[in-house]
Amino acid sequence: MSDNHAANDSLRRRLAAGACVAPIVECIRTMRVEGLADNEIAGLFRHAADELDEAARSKDGKVNRAS
Repeated sequence: MSDNHAANDSLRRRLAAGACVAPIVECIRTMRVEGLADNEIAGLFRHAADELDEAARSKDGKVNRAS
């Protein structure tokens, strides 16, 4: 297992333990009830991640992460 994969697994466990996953799962359920396909939901989450990345960038192009 690569270091990156292990780090991602660790992050997922910490987020799940911190009750961050439950609201996301509920959001996905709601989107499915509204008729969105899984690929559309995934696209929305990718778009949101891109927006977060853009917002995290400072004016000089460096990433400004809170953590």
